[in-house]
Formats: sequence, C-alpha cells, structure tokens
Amino acid sequence: MLGYFTFVLHTHLPYVLHHGKWPFGSDWLSEAVSECYIPILDALHNLEARGIKVKISMDFSPILLEQLADPEFPKTFVDYCDEKIKLADADYNYFDETGEKHFQPLAIFWKEFYSDCKRKFTEIYHSDLISAFKRLSDKGILDAMTCGATHGYFPLLLDDRNIRAQIQLAIATHEKYFGKKPHGIWLPECAYRPRYWWSPQFGNGTMDSFRKERSGIEEILSEFGLEYFVVEGSLTKGGRAVPTYHQFMRSVHQKHVNSEEWYRFLFESHERQDRSLADIYAVKSTMYDLPGKSPVVFSRDRKTSEQVWSGDTGYPGDPAYLDFHKKHHNSGLRYWRVTGQKVDIGNKEQYDTEAIEAHISGQSAHFVHLVKQTLAEHYNQTGKPGVVCSPFDTELFGHWWFEGPFFLEKVLEKIKNDPDIILSSCDEIVLQLPDPETIALPEGSWGEGGGHFVWLNHNVAWTWREIYDLEKQFLDIISIYQNTAYTSEFLKEILEQAARELLLLEASDWQFLITTESAAEYSTKRFKSHADRLRHLLDIGQRLLNNKEESTDKEYLETVSEDDKPFAEINLGWWV
Repeated sequence: MLGYFTFVLHTHLPYVLHHGKWPFGSDWLSEAVSECYIPILDALHNLEARGIKVKISMDFSPILLEQLADPEFPKTFVDYCDEKIKLADADYNYFDETGEKHFQPLAIFWKEFYSDCKRKFTEIYHSDLISAFKRLSDKGILDAMTCGATHGYFPLLLDDRNIRAQIQLAIATHEKYFGKKPHGIWLPECAYRPRYWWSPQFGNGTMDSFRKERSGIEEILSEFGLEYFVVEGSLTKGGRAVPTYHQFMRSVHQKHVNSEEWYRFLFESHERQDRSLADIYAVKSTMYDLPGKSPVVFSRDRKTSEQVWSGDTGYPGDPAYLDFHKKHHNSGLRYWRVTGQKVDIGNKEQYDTEAIEAHISGQSAHFVHLVKQTLAEHYNQTGKPGVVCSPFDTELFGHWWFEGPFFLEKVLEKIKNDPDIILSSCDEIVLQLPDPETIALPEGSWGEGGGHFVWLNHNVAWTWREIYDLEKQFLDIISIYQNTAYTSEFLKEILEQAARELLLLEASDWQFLITTESAAEYSTKRFKSHADRLRHLLDIGQRLLNNKEESTDKEYLETVSEDDKPFAEINLGWWV
C-alpha cells in the first residue's frame, strides 16, 4: 500500500434566495442543484448500488444548508426546471423553423436532463437534498465537514469574536441538519492566519488603534474541537508570512525564552524541502498551550488539482466537452463543445453526448496514475504512506465542467479498485495517521498569489471599512445588552436580526465577485443593502436600550426579516 487519496469538495453559495432570480439570484442555487448536487448524489448512489462503497469528504457551508432547507426552495427549483423544459421545447421548434435540425437531438437532451432533475428532486430525494447527503454521512460514505457560517474571510475580520461566532453557528447548523458535530472545517477561501499582533490593513494604510494580539486560527478551531482543515500547498511548503504583517512578528516573540529559535521556526524560507504535501501536519503558531488538540492540516496536491482546475491545460478543456461560455441566444442552453482552446466562440462545433465516455475513461485513468505516482515518490523517499488530497469547489463538477460528476464517479471507482491506494476521507486519515509532526504555517489563502489580494485590494477596501465600523458597533451594543438589566423580547429580536445582517455582510463572496468582475454590480448592491440594514437595526437597538421605541420599528424588522431569514436559532451569546 502506497498511501491514501481523498477528494475534498467545498460546497457553498452565498445567500441568494429572496434576492433576485436572474441573472443573479435564486437561479444560481437552482443551477448548482441541477448541474452539481443532484449529479454528485447520483454518482455516489450509483457506486453504492454496484456494491462499491467509496469515501469522500465534502463540506457544506451553513448558509447553503439554510437555503436548501428553506421551505420556499422546492417550488423555486421545480419552477426553474419547468422553465428550462419550456426553453428546450422552444429551441426544438426554433431549430425546425430555421432548418437546424441537427441541433434538435440536443434540445431533447436538455428537456430530458431537466425533466430528470425535477423527477429526482421530488420523487427520489423528496425535495430534501440535505437528508440525502445525511444518509450518505450516516453510512460512512460521506465525511460531512462544515465551513464558516456565511463564508466570512477569517484572517481579515476585525475581532476574533466574529470568527468564533461564525464557527459556533457553523457547528450548531451542522448538528441541526446532520445530527452530529463536524470533525473538520473548510476555512473560507482556505484563508489562514497565525497568532501575532494584528492591525487592519487598507492598501498602504493601517488602523493601528485596533492593533492587538490575535489568536491563530488553529487556536480557535481547537477551542471548538474541530480536528482538521485544508490549505493551499504553498502555505505548507512556505515559511514566511504575508509581507504586510511580517514586520510585527519578531517583537511579539522577544518576551519568550528562545524567542529567536521560535521566530525561525515560524518564518523560514519559502518552499521548504523538508515538508511534503503528501504528509499531514498538526498546526500551532503559539508557544501557549492550545485549548484542545492541535488541528491537522491537509495540503492541496498540485499535480492532481491542476488537472481538474485548469480549463487551459486540464481535463475540462478537452475539445469534446460541453463549452461553458457559448449559449443559445433564445434559451441560454448550450449546444456546442469546447472544440479547441484558441477556437473563436463563433466557430465552436456541435456537442456530441455520445463521445464523452471514452474521454472520461482515459482521463480518470490518467488522474489515478498521477495519484499513484505521487504516492510512490513519497513512499520511496520516506518509507511511509502519504496522502494525496485533491480539494475543489463542488460547483466545478457539473456547472463549470458539465461532465465533472461522471469523471468523479469514474475516479472514485478506479481508486477503490486499486490495491496500492486506499480511498479514504479526511476524518479516517486523521485516525489512521496519528501523532503527525507539528509545524507553523504562514498567513495566506488559495487566492491569487497565495495572499489576500482577491479579498483586499483597491476595488474592495471600502467594504472592509464598512465591515470594521459595523463590527465594532455591533460588538459594543451586544456588550451593553449582555450587561444590562433591561430586558425586551423586541430588543432581542432586533439584535438577532442585526447579527444575521452582520453575518451576511461578512461573506467573502462579495469581495470575490467585485474583484473578478463576475457580478460586481449585484455584489456591491447586496453588500450595501446588508450594511444599511445592519446600521438601521443597530440604531433601533440603541434607542430601545434607552426605552425610545418608534412606531415604524416593528414594521422595519418585519420587512428585513422577510428577505434575510437564515439561522432561526441564532444565539447572541456567541459574540460575547
């Protein structure tokens, strides 16, 4: 046996229900369900039905779970499928009128695809995908992990209380839907920060008045019993913090015995040759004892990840696969294949569903070969089994790469049948490889350049000024509320809704979509809406603390709560 392999699928969408439909809004969620979540469930059930019990790790962001569980979502999804079916019918007739009869079989394909999605959703999964995933978790097929409650970007939040609240809400939501606490967590954007004296950064400026020693993310995970997380491989191989923060570290540790030795331990040079991405490590960035065990980190494997991530050099760029970008002008349905990386969109050729299986078979075999090659190299160098961890956004499989779920099924089957590789999940691997070496990690993410650039740049710095101002106001009023003798159910409801708005404001999706210009206007509008609502709710809360209720306050709460209503069981004590 050479070692272990695990897929880790990161399953998340921002809160889009009750906030538009198309091109940005609930259609995003329905797309993900039809193109990704149902096909992946099908793949896992197909394998199980053939007696092939596989293992896979998937995290589910709490805000996604809340949307899938929303009582309004089943109708939203069925209506979405019905709309797609009508569009496919209209395309069929259009192709008849224009003489493009060669496209008609694909119009039938899309009609059957969405009809099948609707049938599976309502009849097989009983309009409850969470329960379908829970059954796989209960059977030991699925290692269900959690994520930050609303995908807040942990390293940049102003106060550790907000990170703790994101995590405590995540655990509570996970228990609500999966019936047990999660063992592992996906850090939003794989973003990690060690312990040091921290102050907010805005380009070339700082807010030094907020400078204070912050806990390492691993300390907070340890506090709540979370056992493992995933990072970009460059953090494991690296050894130097993001330069903006690097200057503070030496002074932090001068007070400790052997501080220079500890400093070198934290910040040695990049690309350390004594660290392998095929090893798991315990993480610790402080000389202090952690509240619990040190969490274990899995590192993203580079070879296998690039083969799936890259549309240029990886499998999704295969000329035979469905082209993501070219859509029919009437329906938005796709009828063309990639054809070639340099082929103009106007010259794309027709998609052939019959040609796919051979390509998937060859590429899944190549993927398994890369896994085995990496594990063999590690075993030959160290004499011990290693781990290949391939983490991806779940939405890559089916949405961006339409054939992805079929590929996933084939890889899982091939690895399960390979005697040299143990197909496993993160929770099992942690048990099988106890007492890993303890290391320190630098700060970073899996974003461009390995740092925070995607979420902190000149286009989005204004969002952090808003977040920090409102974070501070919220924490101040919560502190007053917890220490006052004044009690009011209405004040409690106001502050709970303020907490929801803060959580939604903190979502890293807004900065990502603004920076990448993929939905900048929508994200800016959403961010400002949550900021305005939070500010108004805090104003009401402050007045209520002074016994100054206004006639419009209850009406305002009802209006806001109608749109933003995740996390019914929110607990204000999480921010204390």
